Amino acid sequence: MHLRRLSYLAAIFVTIALPPFFAGGQTSPTPAGTTQLLSPSGRDESSGSTSHSDVPRQAEFAIGPADVIHVTVWKDADLSQTVTVDPNGFVSLPLLGTVRVAGMTTDQISAELGSRLATYVVSPQVTVSVVDIRSRQVYIMGKVGRAGGYPLLVPITVLQLIAQAGGLNAYAKRKDIYVLRAANGHSEKLLFNYDKVTRGDGSGNIVLQPGDTVIVP
Repeated sequence: MHLRRLSYLAAIFVTIALPPFFAGGQTSPTPAGTTQLLSPSGRDESSGSTSHSDVPRQAEFAIGPADVIHVTVWKDADLSQTVTVDPNGFVSLPLLGTVRVAGMTTDQISAELGSRLATYVVSPQVTVSVVDIRSRQVYIMGKVGRAGGYPLLVPITVLQLIAQAGGLNAYAKRKDIYVLRAANGHSEKLLFNYDKVTRGDGSGNIVLQPGDTVIVP
């Protein structure tokens, strides 16, 4: 009986002494203000490191001319609009007229429009989302599966763009691919050898810039 009572008291002491995240097998809660990122497999990826293959949040993307955005004003369909940013970086919206949005993120635009609408609407709740990215494009032409323009949301290489475009076809001249890039008022030609890069020569894998055109002869 005496030993049983000692075991009971010891169990109570352990339960009180241990932090709550050991009791019950639960993990430590995420600190306030920290975003916990989980991969599709459920692993914690909140270390802050990103790779070129990561898709950026819309909130981090700076809007530019020709981009299409949708402005949603909660419970007000008349003020909610899909608009295209004009060449000068402005959009035209009901009540507000022209508003400059180029160079701003969607979160910044939401805050700016909400502040301006507060003059006309009680506690407006504004959300801005990206519909179409046109200000940052790269292009690929020639013997690939899907030639055309592609939005440049994150850094991307020639090899990655070729993959996005459906790969090379059987007749592509793999060693004669090149990138046309506008530089200081003239066109610059950058050579790309597909065979060397795919064999591991990463030094020849060109990182593309907005407006670049990849030619696959």
